Amino acid sequence: MVITKGQSDRRLPIWAAVFAFALLTALLMIFVGWRAQGFVTNTNDPYYFGAMGRSLAHGDGFEKYGLLLKRRSPLYPAMIGGIYFIAGDNSPIVQIVQAFMFAGTALLAFEIGRRLFNQRTGVIAAAICAIHPAMLRYVPDLHLEVLFTFLVTLTVWRSVRFYEQPSVRNGATFGISTGLAALTKAVILLYPVLFLALWAWQRRQKDDSQPSPGSIWTAVIATVGLMAFTISPWTIRNYSVTGHFVPITTGLSDAFLRGYIFSKPQYALLQRPPYTDGENESNAWFKEICARQGAVWEANDLETDRLLNQAAKEKLVSDPVAFVKKFSTGIFTFWYQMTSKTNSIIAGVPAALAWLFAIAGWRRALAENRPAWIIFLPILYLNILLAALLALGRYSVPILPTLIVMSAFGIETLWPQTVGAKPVDEQPPELQS
Repeated sequence: MVITKGQSDRRLPIWAAVFAFALLTALLMIFVGWRAQGFVTNTNDPYYFGAMGRSLAHGDGFEKYGLLLKRRSPLYPAMIGGIYFIAGDNSPIVQIVQAFMFAGTALLAFEIGRRLFNQRTGVIAAAICAIHPAMLRYVPDLHLEVLFTFLVTLTVWRSVRFYEQPSVRNGATFGISTGLAALTKAVILLYPVLFLALWAWQRRQKDDSQPSPGSIWTAVIATVGLMAFTISPWTIRNYSVTGHFVPITTGLSDAFLRGYIFSKPQYALLQRPPYTDGENESNAWFKEICARQGAVWEANDLETDRLLNQAAKEKLVSDPVAFVKKFSTGIFTFWYQMTSKTNSIIAGVPAALAWLFAIAGWRRALAENRPAWIIFLPILYLNILLAALLALGRYSVPILPTLIVMSAFGIETLWPQTVGAKPVDEQPPELQS
């Protein structure tokens, strides 16, 4: 898309306002809201990412945290470690960096909405992101959700750019962003393959008579190749310390089995706190599985993973109905199951409203022949994948900005039109058929 100087001049203040507003809400959450709230425990390092960062900053590496980091991925603790190395242990600069990433996520939501739909949709999406409680909650805390949300939203934006122009450059940046997201949390790893498959099918449906030019396939290869290149240093590291090919981390069977516990009615209906009672019940089950084989749970990452893989296969084969129940429940718990009933309501109600408006936006997108599938594909990918594994409310946070973009288009549909206003159905030339 070619942007003239006049267009650029008009758009820059909107970009600045979007970023500044989101940065302001994030900073207020760090310095005011986090101390005042009583909804969640502000222990600041519940999953030891800060401790891992300190270990890296002091030159001790990840040795204390398992060969494969016990289901964790390396990028988030590495980011913290880099900041601690420069600014000192427990530096609040980590939270400031996360505030800027939060503002960057809102800016990306604006850009996705503007490109796929129109500028007003982008502004609405960015404004909602900037005040969304489930997204703001993680800014002051040492959770990977802020980084992962930023990188997933960046990946969606790069997929939009690839759709607009399937060039080597856009394919490479799409692959790199996905690789970085996967190094934060491995569940996103297969998403580009799914996107490219659906994109290629749609492209063939639109114009089946002409073969794709070589440059198209070069762009596809660039996407997959650069993603693999981005994660390769960690894959090589894993092979050097384990002797096994582990692209990023193990732990699928761990999550798969935990899903049976967290989807029980007492946890799914929030009769008992899932993040304490459910977690303890899962850990006790895993200790029992390992003890039956004469092993100690988590004493050795590869041994634990092997035993849990075996248990997961046996569970799936012996009781497929239980898996169907778990999966069906996980489709919904993905959007609300948090640490308490109050927190789950705070997360679940906005998600339900977002889906209502997103459906309205989807219907309009179909009528106007807009590629709404680019929005829904990553949402459904994570929702379905994690429903099959372990579907907790905080796992939906990384995909909330994408859902919000589609819901913003639904809200924009209801927005009153002003005389002489720019047509709301205008879209970038590269998205016009």
